[in-house]
Amino acid sequence: MKKLILLFALTLFSLTLVACKDNEAGNVTATIDQVDVELTSFSFKATITDPNSEITGAITVVLLDSTGTVKHTKDIQDRVELDNYAIGGLVNTMTYKLRINATIGRNLVTLVEKTIELASAELVHITTPQEFLAMSNNRAGNYVLDQDIDFTGVTFNSPFTSAFSGTFDGAGFALKNITFEKVVAYTGVFGYVSGAVIKDVTFDNITIGTEETPLAMTTSSRVGIVAGYVASSTGKLENITVKNSTINFSSSSTVQAYVGGLVGEFKGNVTGATLEETTITVKSTSYGRVRVGGAIGLLGEEGIVKQVNSGADINFDMVGANIKDRNLNINIGGVIGYHNGRNVNRSVEEVMSTGDINLTLDFGTSEGTTSANYSIYVGGIAGIAYSNVNQALYAGSITLSHEKNLNEEEVNKYVFIGGLFGFYGSDKKSEANLRYSDLASINLTVSDDVNVYASGLVADMDSDATNVFNYYGDFGLMVNTVDQSGSDIIDVITTLDGFFTSEMINAWLAN
Repeated sequence: MKKLILLFALTLFSLTLVACKDNEAGNVTATIDQVDVELTSFSFKATITDPNSEITGAITVVLLDSTGTVKHTKDIQDRVELDNYAIGGLVNTMTYKLRINATIGRNLVTLVEKTIELASAELVHITTPQEFLAMSNNRAGNYVLDQDIDFTGVTFNSPFTSAFSGTFDGAGFALKNITFEKVVAYTGVFGYVSGAVIKDVTFDNITIGTEETPLAMTTSSRVGIVAGYVASSTGKLENITVKNSTINFSSSSTVQAYVGGLVGEFKGNVTGATLEETTITVKSTSYGRVRVGGAIGLLGEEGIVKQVNSGADINFDMVGANIKDRNLNINIGGVIGYHNGRNVNRSVEEVMSTGDINLTLDFGTSEGTTSANYSIYVGGIAGIAYSNVNQALYAGSITLSHEKNLNEEEVNKYVFIGGLFGFYGSDKKSEANLRYSDLASINLTVSDDVNVYASGLVADMDSDATNVFNYYGDFGLMVNTVDQSGSDIIDVITTLDGFFTSEMINAWLAN
């Protein structure tokens, strides 16, 4: 009998040693933070501190559902795995417990435990600025705007510094009087968007910097009124209005700066957008790539842009600061700065711009420069287009002034200015593209060391397709006060009857 009791005691002691404990961690500590929840997944960062090297065995991530059933377990081979650890395939109606376990001595110890509640799929009604900003707590949520929201006096930081993947239905209401006090990597009312749908909403009096105090960024940045970055082809903008808004932005990035009246960089699908009384002013002091568009700065390979009417004026100032032996590439377009939607046929369709584009160029090339290439592409529709555009109209003016620098003798400077495109390089056919020039002109003032390619339609082209690029109205193309219209070979039409099938463009022409 005593032997049985002793055997039972030894067994119980052994089980106790390997049981999960939470009071024998010694000097080992752990935290779980940066938890980002979605509808069926979440990610987190865990930090483990073990100053005395007390952990003798595996570190294990364990997730249990509300019934206590283990839904996920994994031994960690390298603690760097815990810097951004993701678990998916979950059910958002359940509450989960996340544990980080470790073997210390002979004991399995729970270092930290956290309750995880996934994002709700229920429709959330937004009626106040505070409720809008609280959307950061559920980046996969479904939201509807119940009334106009006025952000006057409210410190605004986008609720989505990490990707928004839910839905936002503006229901015809407006987000008004938002003032940004700083720019970040993804600057816009919705900041960073992935597979979200944002629709039926007006952005009224959105201010990103002022003329007196433009907001500055020294690293890569994407800036737009609606969002800085739409990162997925499933991201959608539908029936969007931007009005009475301004972007005043200064970049000293040596990498990139993408700026658009709607979105800085766009890989999604926009159908139906209007920009009214909106001004975009960008100053660059460095040699990073610059893409600026009245609607989209950079359109990605899967991007789609349809039924967009941009009335945004664009002002670009190149104020170089001691640039030496560097290449510059600047793309500016009335609708799209750099159109790279090459994986989708007819990716850009029914678009127009009535805004003016103004550039001043002082490259700031420093003494001792021995080699560099500066390329500026500007177009009423797109600075550069690597895919086709159909049903498009530009009706604004383009002006450019350049200040000569005696340090640029070894620099190749190229300026491509087109009433439609600075450069068109697609073999997909483009249909019904029109430069509408009544009371509008192209006027360039450059030094004699600049290679100028200017046209009322397309400054430079590499395309074997049969494209329809036409000019209507008073012809105006001036380079250094000399009229160049006589040497510009373009197709001029005298009537617009039947030229467009787009209801949006025809409605504008009728008015």
